[in-house]
This record gives sequence, structure tokens and C-alpha cells, in this order.
Amino acid sequence: MELSAPAGLESLARSVAEQLGADRTEEDADAGRVRVVYADGRALELAPNRPRTRITVTAVLPEQATAHGIEVKAITVTALPRPRPSESQAKATARHTADHIRQRLLPAHTAALAELRERTAPQVATLQRADAALSGFLDRPRGGVAISEQPVRRPLGLTARCAVAWWHTLDRPSRAVAPFMADVLRRAGLATTEPHGSGYVSFAEPPAEQPDTRFRIAPAAGGKGWDLVDEFTGACVQTYDDREWAQGIAESANGEEDAARRAAVASMDLPGLSADLIEDEQFRALAVELATAGHMPYGLDDVDYTQTPGFHIYPSAEPGRAKVARLLEPWGAIRPGARFEAPEREVERYDKDMEAYARLLTRPGQTVAVMLDGIQVTHNDPPNRP
Repeated sequence: MELSAPAGLESLARSVAEQLGADRTEEDADAGRVRVVYADGRALELAPNRPRTRITVTAVLPEQATAHGIEVKAITVTALPRPRPSESQAKATARHTADHIRQRLLPAHTAALAELRERTAPQVATLQRADAALSGFLDRPRGGVAISEQPVRRPLGLTARCAVAWWHTLDRPSRAVAPFMADVLRRAGLATTEPHGSGYVSFAEPPAEQPDTRFRIAPAAGGKGWDLVDEFTGACVQTYDDREWAQGIAESANGEEDAARRAAVASMDLPGLSADLIEDEQFRALAVELATAGHMPYGLDDVDYTQTPGFHIYPSAEPGRAKVARLLEPWGAIRPGARFEAPEREVERYDKDMEAYARLLTRPGQTVAVMLDGIQVTHNDPPNRP
């Protein structure tokens, strides 16, 4: 069979894929290889072997396999097997190749993926560590902390088991609380992933050696497009249609990760909190209380703030005092300092939200005052600051 031209190898790969029940083939003309891809993401690569009378078939493994020392040896088969009666050379080559893949390669591929799943599964100690870190999130009548393992579909046939935490409510995980749970888990030394628009937080032990690249793109496990994958947790952040756009987002995410590592902070930003309050434990606690009560922190890029008001906490000039503003886009609807320009229905909603904030945050040792531009929270015994 002629394998010197890409068309010959592509034709063979299509025939092999059909016999193996694979989903499609993908040609890499520059590398001189063709990939046979299954519907679940598993992939095999076919390449001609000099002097092009033999074919090398390689099982493709996720990048994590190398770190765990897991590999599958490639197999080599002849491109010129003896045809059966009334069988062309091309059909004989495809049959012969598919038979060898079934017998010699697929069992080893399946075993390697299973071993990788076991090695990357969350450990009991990690789940216990997360549970202890989140113990400060006190249950409410309408919500509480939940932690479990959940399967996450990944390319190349690897269904990863990720440790996941969320704030459960009566109907769905809370998007409002997710960033604050992720912050607490990071402060406990765990790596986290917050999938775009999700109330879930995936977490894992960070690798012993920090790799140069944490976020990468991979063919989407759920169909067309490209997944932005966090190598630390195995979770998908978001799926994009365009490969170049996805690659740009991955580079930006890696830049932000590097900046956070160099700054030695758990969170470069937190929705609902001004930047200078992120490291203030008292005011982080205010944000958590508002979020666990169902209020939305302002600053999430996957929330429509024209429909959902967001709270934002910013500092006052006096120590131990902060303002809690209620923000709704567009800015002309209502905002601090322009309240009387808002439609009457928005003023009514604003007043109700301010009352709800005040009731929630009033307690011994903490004074709350409702003002025109939000509420003012004063800690009666603020900590001494250097």
C-alpha cells in the first residue's frame, strides 16, 4: 500500500477507524500523521515507518500521564500483509492494522487510562482538608456547604474524578457563594477552578513542582470547540468555539496565575469587595454573609447586572468601618449619589434591599446604619493595624 503521500495514510486511517468503530480521523499533514479519534475522545495516531512498508500506531495519552510515569508502547505493523482471496491490498492493510490495534494496543490504552484515573482521583485527606477549611460557612435554612467527587469529561477518553465543593440551595448551587468558597480553599493551600457561570468549585492538592503552564486548551470533551482546562484540578473552565481565541484566554489565565503566585496572595480580586479589603478578614466575612443569604456580589462577568443587583463593599476613611453599596446596571438605573434620578420602582427595590442588608448584618459588636448611598457597617472593636 502506498503511504508516501498523505492521501494514502488518510485513506488507511479512515478504513481503520470504520473497522474500530471510531468517530472520525484528523490529519496532521505537517507531521505526516493521521489521528483516529473515538467519540469519547480517545485517540490513536498512525504514522508511516521507513521505508514506508510498515505503520507505527501510538495511543495518545493525556499530558498528566507523563508526570505519573504512565505510558503505552507504540506498535508497528506491516503495510503489506498478504491479502485474502478477492481482497485488495488496501483492504488487507486496513484489516490487518485494525486487528493488531484491537489485540495489542487498545487493552494497554484502556489500562493506562484507568491507572491515570486512579492516580489523579481526589484523596480522602484532601476532602477532609477542604471540609475543615469550609467549616466557617455556617448552614442556613436555605443553604449549606456540600463536598463530593464528580466525574468531569476530559478529552482522550479520560473521565476525571474531581473534588468539588458548592453552596447548595433549594434549587441549584449558588453562583454568589462560589468565589468565596474558592478563596477559602486557596487560603487552605488547595488549587481551585471555578467553571464559568457555575456554582461549583473544583479543588485539588497543588503539584509539588509548579509547571510553567497551568491552563491549556484541548479539544472539547462535549463536542465541537476547545476546552480551557486547569491542569491542577483537571476541570474545564469554559468552552470556546474559536481555537485562537481560546489560546489567547489560556495565555491570559496563565499570566494571571503567575502574577498571583509572585504576589503571594490567595485572591487577586474577589467580587463584591474593593481590592483594599480582600485581605481584611472582617470585611470578607461581611461579603460571605451577604452571599450565603442569596445576595449577588458585584463583579462576576457571567451575571447580568441589568437584572440582578450586586452588592459591593468598599472602605470608609475610619478604621473598622465600611460601606455596602447596592449596584444595578445600567448606571442610570440607580447608584450611590444618584438615587433620586432612578425610576420609582427601582427606588422601592433599593430600599427593600438596603433593609435586608441591614437586618442581616446587625449583631452585637457591629453597628449598621442605613444611608442614602448604601449601608454603613462599623465594627465597634476594630483590630489594631500597623
